[in-house]
Amino acid sequence: MSFNHIVLQNILRDKWTYVSYFLSSMFSIIIFFLFSVIVFHPSLKSLDPDSTLGITLMLASMLVYLFSFIYITYSIMAFLRKKTKTLGIFMITGASMKQIRKLIFRENLFIGILAIMAAIVLGLVITPLFLMGAKVVLKAETFGMYLPLQAIGLTIGLFLILFIVISKVVTKFINKEASIQLLKSDTVIEKSIQPHYILLAVSSVMTVMLAYILKIEHAVVESLGVIYYFLFFASILCTIYFVITQGFRLFLIMFEKSPAYLRKTNMLLASNLNAKMKSHANMLFLITILLSGVFLCTSILFSSYYNVKKDSEENYPYSFQYIADPKVNADMVKKDLDYLETKLATVEANKYFIEFKSNEDQRLGYMALSDYNLLLQQDNDLRKDEFIAVAGSRGVLPITQNASDKYIKSFKLANINEQNLLSTGFQNSYFIVPDDIYQAIDYPVYKTYIYELDNWSAHTALANTITEDIPSLPEQRYFTSKIDLYNTEMFIKSVMFFIGSMLSLIFLSAAMSILYFYLQTTLMQEKNKYIGIRKLGLSKKELATIIAKELAILIFVPFTLAITLLLTTLVAMRAMVSTAFLQVSIASSCCFFVLFLISYFFIRKSYFKRLVN
Repeated sequence: MSFNHIVLQNILRDKWTYVSYFLSSMFSIIIFFLFSVIVFHPSLKSLDPDSTLGITLMLASMLVYLFSFIYITYSIMAFLRKKTKTLGIFMITGASMKQIRKLIFRENLFIGILAIMAAIVLGLVITPLFLMGAKVVLKAETFGMYLPLQAIGLTIGLFLILFIVISKVVTKFINKEASIQLLKSDTVIEKSIQPHYILLAVSSVMTVMLAYILKIEHAVVESLGVIYYFLFFASILCTIYFVITQGFRLFLIMFEKSPAYLRKTNMLLASNLNAKMKSHANMLFLITILLSGVFLCTSILFSSYYNVKKDSEENYPYSFQYIADPKVNADMVKKDLDYLETKLATVEANKYFIEFKSNEDQRLGYMALSDYNLLLQQDNDLRKDEFIAVAGSRGVLPITQNASDKYIKSFKLANINEQNLLSTGFQNSYFIVPDDIYQAIDYPVYKTYIYELDNWSAHTALANTITEDIPSLPEQRYFTSKIDLYNTEMFIKSVMFFIGSMLSLIFLSAAMSILYFYLQTTLMQEKNKYIGIRKLGLSKKELATIIAKELAILIFVPFTLAITLLLTTLVAMRAMVSTAFLQVSIASSCCFFVLFLISYFFIRKSYFKRLVN
């Protein structure tokens, strides 16, 4: 019998262990492959790799690969734990450590190559359907099927390297001490969680302090830069870990002292949870972190859809805005306006002409009250010594200090308008003054032509044509369109939503796979234990009750903690996000709860069936 034959027989005789490892690896590879199909799609070839979208796609690819690396490493480690008994038998029969490492390396490499091949084939089968979905999400006009040679080559290359590296590195952890542990694996008793209340308090206080600094002391955050965010992230992880481990320990202590402890099968349940307290707590922590990533990612990206139209209107208030520079040739302005009139002749549009004067050194605009009222369709009034301060950029308060101003230094501030008046950032602020005062101001005049269309978001093609034919030219004309901005932002948000959905899918599947592997690795130990207890009189119904409660803790406690973290983040960011965030969060949480409920019933039935057979 050759060594390769032993490897093959070892796989075939324990096929269910290898199938779960193979399926989890294949799923990760399929996600990466489908993502690569989108990244290398011919429709995105014109995308600038240095643009925000290009960088986002590149970083997302790296993130998917990095997470696949971590996830597959975890799968291999879980797989090795499941194989402890088999490896122990090999060692007893005289196999050397070199042969054991060689066996594990070849097995992993074999499974890895099979997973890559299966993922590529299955990925190619579902790619047309996936591209159709991506076309809808990305609102792309053409997103047809193509032969993704680059995606195939990249997936094969990267994951082959990944399996070789991981298989080689993981085998280094098998040594003589480990072999003794492997042989005794069935009788190993877990250490219980020790009380660490001081560490819990320190970690919690540090997290609260760092959160407070993030909200109040922006200067400190900017000075520390990446270090601050790393500390904040690490402190959050530590706090969650200590809350789960110490909370789990306290819960069991309190439960054992309560009257409910002696009712029905609660004593057996508590005993089982006590025996696996540490591994259960670690599992709860891992799943909580993954689910928190899924919930936050999904809620933020979904809610971003709802804000695109509102953000576009706040940044660029008008369908088309044409500002002529004071130094521009008048013939050029006339030609541009004639072109606009021609293009807009077939649609319903309200047209306005206003002007403002600008202190170009300080980028302060001065506008007559009559023009201001015309833009807002209001009837504001000002005394001769009053002015209104209006924001020049979205989200930035207008300048109100006029003590050093050449024309209105003695004026009183009558009102503040925080709503952006013209295209964001063109001027720092606007001072609205009475018409006669405006006439006396001696600054360059910027003539502004505004066109507001009915149902403006429906004129995408028209906006694309006009913005291509009349681009902004410095010191000549400044042309903006909220329709064009809306289309650009919608495309970016669609791509980010697509990326976020892929990452959420990976996180969610990883959470369920980790739980599945955990149950698989402890199945034989649990089976032997319950066989012994059943001989003492435990019925199948009572066993089912214990299993149901234990699985409910492993599935719904992380879900509850992740939802709590999401709501806490929502409250902390309430000033930065729209009300749509809350609606989307509640809707997505309900969807996830239904998915988890279905998963719970499926896992409970499957696990119980394997446990009693």
